[in-house]
Amino acid sequence: MKRVILGILLGGAILLSPVESEAHDRQCPKPIEVSYEDAQELMKIASAEALNQGPDGMRFVMSVVINRVNSPDYPNTVYDVIHQAHQFYTAGMKAAEITPEVHQALSDLEMGNLVPEIVAFEKKENSSLDKFFSEAFDYRNHTFYTAKIQ
Repeated sequence: MKRVILGILLGGAILLSPVESEAHDRQCPKPIEVSYEDAQELMKIASAEALNQGPDGMRFVMSVVINRVNSPDYPNTVYDVIHQAHQFYTAGMKAAEITPEVHQALSDLEMGNLVPEIVAFEKKENSSLDKFFSEAFDYRNHTFYTAKIQ
């Protein structure tokens, strides 16, 4: 929980008082820094996997990658997570379009709008990952998953 300073104007003077605010924590996500190379990889994989899903769908794909990087269960670099065998549609990355929407998705992610805990996704009609992961939510034609709690 962050401490927020509230100012009250009294006869030209501002009195400052600290106030605990959980709402402030939810409104100020922690920015995420990625290198230029990682940003290019994130935009390409998001475009290859979710170009028709709009900026939010592409940001969700990027969130999966970042959450995997931060997990001890997966490789610890963006490149290694994306190129891990049989995980993402890397073949589509060569022809991936870097559109204004995918730039928006990356910008939103860098501003801290990461979807926590999601580590996998698939097309809704597949439903093969539910054996290994817990369903978190559906977005357009994708289902996103979190790690299964043992």
